[in-house]
This record gives sequence, C-alpha cells and structure tokens, in this order.
Amino acid sequence: MSASRRVPIKTRPPAPPAPAILRLVQLVVLGRWRATGEQLYREVARVTEIQPGQEVLVSGCGDGVTVEWLAKRTGASVTGVDPDAARIERAEARARLPAAARSRPVHLSYQQAPLDDLPHETAVFDAAIGEPAIAGAADPARAVAELVRVTKPMGTVVLLQLTWGSELSADERELLVERLGLRPHLPVEWKRMLRVAGVVDVRVQDWTSGEPGGPSTASASRDAADAAQLTWQQKVQIVTRSWRKWGGGWRAARAAVEREMELLRDLSDERAIGFQLITGVKWPHARTDRRDTPPEAPVPS
Repeated sequence: MSASRRVPIKTRPPAPPAPAILRLVQLVVLGRWRATGEQLYREVARVTEIQPGQEVLVSGCGDGVTVEWLAKRTGASVTGVDPDAARIERAEARARLPAAARSRPVHLSYQQAPLDDLPHETAVFDAAIGEPAIAGAADPARAVAELVRVTKPMGTVVLLQLTWGSELSADERELLVERLGLRPHLPVEWKRMLRVAGVVDVRVQDWTSGEPGGPSTASASRDAADAAQLTWQQKVQIVTRSWRKWGGGWRAARAAVEREMELLRDLSDERAIGFQLITGVKWPHARTDRRDTPPEAPVPS
C-alpha cells in the first residue's frame, strides 16, 4: 500500500457519503465473514454450550440471522435486541415465514431498545452474544457491561467484533467509522471492557482470515472488493454531494471520488480490519448496577 498514491483526506472536510457508498463499504468489510457464517455460528454454539430450553440474548441482532440460526440449531429460546426499528421489522418478518420445513419448534423474539440500556432484568440469560452493532452504541463499554449484567453468573458472554488492523491511517479510520456507523476497537480494548464488567477467562479467536485453522477468506474479500467497484451513477452521487456541500470545482469532486475508491481498495486488504470472536465467563460477583460507570483503569492484555 503505497503512500504516494493516497489522496489527501483532510484537505477539505468530506461531504456525507452517499447511501450506495455506505452499502459498498459494508459489503467489503463484512463480506468475508458472511462467507464463513455457518462455521462462525457453529463455534458460537460450541463455546456457549447452548442447550434446548435455555435463554439466550443476541444484542445488536440486526435482521435476525444469528438469532434464527441459534434458535433453529440449538433449541434454545433466543431473544434479539436492536436499536433500529426497521431492522427489527425485517427480523420479525423473517420469523413469520412458513415453518413447514422446521424439524422442531423455534423459539425466538425481538425487541427494539438501546444496546447500552437493555430492557431486561439482571442475570436472566444463560448466554449473551454481542454482535458488531455494539460498537455503534452511544457507549460501547456500557453496552458490553449491559450484556454482562443480564447474563447469569457463570454464563458465557461472547463478542463478535470488528477490530482495527495495521493498514489504515487515522484519517481513513474516521472515514470508515462514518460509513460503517460503528467504531472498531483493538482486541485489548474489547477484552478490557469485558474484564471491567466482571468477565473472567477471556479468550480471543482471530477470525480475520476465516475459521482458525481453516481456509483463508482472502478470496472472499477480493471478490467483495471486485463487486464493490463504483458505477458511474455512484460516482455522480459522490460528485453531486461534494459539489453541493463544499463547491471547489471539478478538482475537488474528482478527489472525492478517488478518496472513496482508495478506501474500498484498502479495505480489501485483510490486514485493514480484523474480526475477533471473544469469549468469557461472568464471574458470580460481577457488577450489576447498570448506572455504575466502570472505571477506566488499564487491564493487561
């Protein structure tokens, strides 16, 4: 990744990204892990040891894919929570699809709520899973603490989270945060949040290249990047937004297009963004007061 070909990012504050660009960035960043979704979900079910009849929470459930998979495959009663009403509607629509092909009843439900203020009593779930949307909460550390709060003592807490790699500059990271709607953190930061909330035996599996010990997802990442080439309509959207926001003529408009193309190329590098499966166990004496702000004392990694 040569610095000589980069387009300066802070020469002018960027115009808000077009919706099509938001979707393209999400495709490139999340595409490689969607390709290994089945293996990832199997590993989640394994580490949580979910059994039929148990209660499981999925925080940041989005369209309900994880909720549905766990409910179907484990027999547990799975609750999904997400702050986005439209996503909850889509998840509920998925749940209403014909169930004739199901071999057993599926127990799942959804709620719309802030991820850093969950609408559940303390210690009610046998396991709790935090999806990447937790990183988009107003207070990610409190969202993690809430995930721990609602988990029963000695229950398993799982984070499925994006992490910063080594290939993006600080400016590119800010562009990515704007386009993803969430802020990745370093693995040590996610581990610290769990430990401060009262989780012990914290372990990390690096799924950046797919299942540990399995085939790499580099080809999936490249395929996603190839599929995310800008069309001329998308380039027009970028130019129009940049022109309306800042003016500056064709040179500034062209720089805006090049900036988006550069970001998409950089994101296709597996080292740009990582993906971690982080697990731990809620210690019986973990803090339970949702209004008690966890201290920021550093915790060794």
